[in-house]
Amino acid sequence: MTAAPLIVEVTRGPAVESRHAVHAVAMNGRGDVVAAFGDPRRPTFPRSAIKPLQALALAESGAAEAFHLSEAELALACASHSGEGKHTAAVAAWLRRLGLDETALECGAHAPYAAPESPPTVLCNNCSGKHAGMVTLSMFLKKDFAGYTNFLHPVQQTIFTAMGEMCGVGITPEICGVDGCSAPNPCLSLENIARGFAAFMTRRGLSPVRAAACRRVFGAMTHYPELVGGTGRLDTLLMRAAQGKVLSKTGAEGVYACIAPEKDMVIVLKAEDGAKRAAEAALYALLEKFHIVDASVLEAINPLVLPVLKNWRGIETGAIRV
Repeated sequence: MTAAPLIVEVTRGPAVESRHAVHAVAMNGRGDVVAAFGDPRRPTFPRSAIKPLQALALAESGAAEAFHLSEAELALACASHSGEGKHTAAVAAWLRRLGLDETALECGAHAPYAAPESPPTVLCNNCSGKHAGMVTLSMFLKKDFAGYTNFLHPVQQTIFTAMGEMCGVGITPEICGVDGCSAPNPCLSLENIARGFAAFMTRRGLSPVRAAACRRVFGAMTHYPELVGGTGRLDTLLMRAAQGKVLSKTGAEGVYACIAPEKDMVIVLKAEDGAKRAAEAALYALLEKFHIVDASVLEAINPLVLPVLKNWRGIETGAIRV
């Protein structure tokens, strides 16, 4: 530990029932650490929080233009969507335009987050848009898309070359694990992840092509927040309330990345125990602490991330606090 971590407490009655430790980095657009909580060099799998950086390869390669991807489809390439009808229909239409169906995707099937009692399908996988983007990139590169989730496939090599340049680190098979959707996911320090998002935010020192790709990905996600997450999801609620001024992206196991260009601020965090409730509460606290969003935005997301806890009879039992 280089500093005290953020502590998210869950109360019950008069006492603290549970505690979560959260590591976090606040970084400006120059790549300077403004504040650190816990260990800013903690090795972390960014999971889906890294999707905006993964999507740069799709946007900068020419694949997006060649296959006439809409802004909504580019947002889906960055999404961890809830598997609602609007999500699955859009990914299915994208694949049909490529002459394919969901069997081309290697993300696996799971039930939609929006309706966990429903049958699992590949299109409902929260990463189906990312995988549609990877298949599109493979076709643009004129490579067989079978096995596109293998680290050595040209799709992943193209993605990790761009991501490594953004984060300032070489990405090799030795530092990668397999994500829930079967794509490789690199283990990076929180500082390196934040540095990648700082470059994404400011576009300082980037080639004109990559800078344009960063602008396009940011615009797609903030214009279509409902496709990035879904009904009642923090990414969607936060980006909608911030009206294009903030980009927010969650990742599994308690990871969050958030950038605010007008405030020259990047936040990247990881809940030590992987708890989603801890990551969301910590993000709220940092948005408030560094005045990244105004009171109306905090008010919009407060009931979701710092709820009054109630039991099945509706009796108030406690709260979540940072």
